[in-house]
Amino acid sequence: MYLYVEVIFYSGQRKALPGSGYRPDAVFQGNQDYWGITFLDLPVERFDAATPAMMKFSFQDSHYREVVSGQFFAIMEGARQVGEGKIISIEE
Repeated sequence: MYLYVEVIFYSGQRKALPGSGYRPDAVFQGNQDYWGITFLDLPVERFDAATPAMMKFSFQDSHYREVVSGQFFAIMEGARQVGEGKIISIEE
């Protein structure tokens, strides 16, 4: 399964833009747990701009049942939030 998302990476939080294969954590709206994610397609061209992307959960397929389209999430590197995203669709 995959998540099609729209993400924004904040300027001043990272030295360089991430790319495909980037593996941060996500904290989803309504949940405070850190879930590992992997970006499979991440064509980010600049900070502070919405970018469509494709990602998957890195470790547990059970998380797909716990999220819904339209749900927001924080993109985390440790305790630092480096961006945010929104689920557009969930695909098998």
